[in-house]
Formats: sequence, structure tokens, C-alpha cells
Amino acid sequence: MRYELFLAKRYALSRRSQSFITIISILSALGITVGVAALICVLSVFNGFSGVVTGILVNFDPHIRISANISSDSATKVISNIPELTKQVVRLTEVKSMAPVLKQKAVLVHYTLPRVVMLTGIDQHDVKKVSGLGESIQSGKLILDDSSIIIGQLLADNLAIVIGDTLQVFSPIGMERILTEPVTPKTRILIVRGIFAANNRDYDGTNAYTSNSVARDLFDIPEGSATTLELRLNSINDAPEVKQQLASMLDTSKYHIDTWYDLHTDLYNVMEMERWIAYVILILIVAVASFSIFSALTLTVFEKRRDIGLLVALGAEKKNIQKIYLYQGLLTGLLGTIAGCILGFAVVWAQKEFGFFTLDTSVYIIPALPVELRWMDFVAVSIGAMLLVAFASFMPSRRAAMTRPAEALRWE
Repeated sequence: MRYELFLAKRYALSRRSQSFITIISILSALGITVGVAALICVLSVFNGFSGVVTGILVNFDPHIRISANISSDSATKVISNIPELTKQVVRLTEVKSMAPVLKQKAVLVHYTLPRVVMLTGIDQHDVKKVSGLGESIQSGKLILDDSSIIIGQLLADNLAIVIGDTLQVFSPIGMERILTEPVTPKTRILIVRGIFAANNRDYDGTNAYTSNSVARDLFDIPEGSATTLELRLNSINDAPEVKQQLASMLDTSKYHIDTWYDLHTDLYNVMEMERWIAYVILILIVAVASFSIFSALTLTVFEKRRDIGLLVALGAEKKNIQKIYLYQGLLTGLLGTIAGCILGFAVVWAQKEFGFFTLDTSVYIIPALPVELRWMDFVAVSIGAMLLVAFASFMPSRRAAMTRPAEALRWE
């Protein structure tokens, strides 16, 4: 062991003649411990909520969606070569299942109550392959035939609908000509066969499902065409890679490819921003504790001036003196960081296993505060804490290195 590290350990762990310096050092280590633990706990909570949100969204959204490019001509907003496109996509081993989907806005009317919804037309045999709709049916059954419709729980509540009620569905196709010629909108009378709950107000209040044939008739889409081709993968983590493969296989001037993340980019950007804001705010706790180390080291340098003078007289160089006090500060910070990581891990593990912090299930869809441990959080928090400690330790260690032995030993 080099003598710089040996002396740093002695200075950091031994009792000093000035007890208040020891108290400052202990409080500094405790401050870093609390700051690191708080950071890990908060980031784990963000991870937990992100996991819950992702689970809800991915349950209903496809892992990858292929649609007609929005820059295409307005008359060709549908994919007209679904069979050929399917043959190309099926070559990818990461793709678990796929289905053509017809998705357009429509108006649902129950008595005199109208609602604009996103109406999705999909074959009943395909719906479970690319969507979690089948597992989310709250009442009724998953029936998608030429006379049936499935709607969300919030939409059913707003329209006062129960299983067996009828809905009139109006298509907006061709309505742009209403100012120049008499137009009769396409309409269908459908029976509500099922009501689903996706645990997402946007989905539950604005989505409805019907059969492929009904949607083709309402939206005037020819056979063999669809608005999107939706894919489910063996793992959602493969989505970025599969997107790149599809981009190299398909003509990107005709097709637009979105992953599950791309479909909710704004939401995930906000969540990521919140993570960074929480990280910056809580790292200030560590910063305050780090500058307590600055104070403790500065006082230690004054207390140990005689020792510094003796070391220099014995041949120690300035860089060696600086390393002693830099190591001392880093050692204090390291002890606090390790203790904080252990404390944070313990709190998060206890919450995950026992759910001490509960949530009101009448308001939230989960019974307890969700948490998720990620090793990258431990790395980021530890690096941030140690950088602050190193910055706070630099100036006192540099001052120690500038001590003149003649002045330090003058009265000895």
C-alpha cells in the first residue's frame, strides 16, 4: 500500500485532537449516505411507474406499426399490398405475429349522444395476436362479427351503454363533398357485445373495435388493403433493431414504421425529463454534504500543518501531499456512497417485497408504490456523488500541497 493512501486512511478513520472536525466528517458521510439513498429510491420509483405505464400501453399497442407514409398522396392513405408486405415481414425471426388493421375516426351515436372515436377494424382471430383486448374485457364477450362492436368502459359510462345496446356508427368518408353536393354518410347499426377496460382513460374513452368487414364498408377500403400492419415481437426490446431491418427492406418513401416507443414519444420524453429534474434536485443534497467535506479537509490541513512540514522535510513531493488529502476526502465520500447504495437498495427491496407505501386503489390501478431497481441508476448516482466529492476535496488538498515546511516547523 502506498503511504499516501495509508495516511489518508489514518486521517479519515482516526480520532482527532479537534473533535468537531471528526463530527463534521461524520455528518458529511451521513449527508452523502442520505443523498445517495434518496436518489436511488426516487429513481427506482420513476422506473416503477415507467414500467407500469409501458405495460398498459404495450398491452394495447403493437410493438411495431407499419402505416402508409404521411407524405404520400392523400388518395393512397392505405397500404394496398398487404399480402406482399406480409410475405416480406414474416421473414424476420423476431416477429411473433402480425395482423392487418383498419383504423379511422368515426362517430358513435347512442340515442342523441354523439362521440368521436377511433374505430379499429380487425379480424377476431387476429385481435389476440397483436392486442391485449381479449384479456381486458370487463363485461360481455369478445365478439367481432358484422353486427358487433366492442367499446371502452369510460365511453360506455359517458354514453350510458350496457351490453346489448345498439349504436349507430357514422363514417366521415366522403363528407368533404357535403358543401358541393348532397352526401349521405355511410352508417351501420351495431350491437355492443363487450366492454373493455385498458386502465388508460384515453383508450377507454376514445376507442372502439369492430370486424374487418364492417370497417371496410364504413371506410370504403378495398379487400387486401389496410391502414396499418401491426406486429408483435418475441420481445419488445427487439423493436429498435426490427425497425432498422424493416427500414432496409421496405421503401420508406411509401411506408412509415413506428415502434411502441415512437407511438408515445412525448409521454416518455416528459417522464425522462422528470427523472433528470429529480436527479439534479436530489444531487444537491450530495453537493451540500460534499462541501462539508471541503470544510472538514480545510480544518484538517490547518491541524496537520506540522505533519505536512515533516513529510516535506523527509522528501515528500507536493503531489504526494495533495494525494493524501485528496484520498482522505474521496475515502469519506466512498464510505458515504457505499452506505447510501446499501440503504437505498434495502428500502427499494422492502417496498417491492412488502409494499409499505400503499396507494388508494379507488384512485390508482396499483395497490402500492411501484419500484424497479436498475444497476445503471447505482452507477450514475455513485459517479455523480464521487465527482462532487472529488471537486470538493481538490482545493483543500492543493492548499496542503502548498504548505511551506519552514513555516510549518518554525515553532516546533
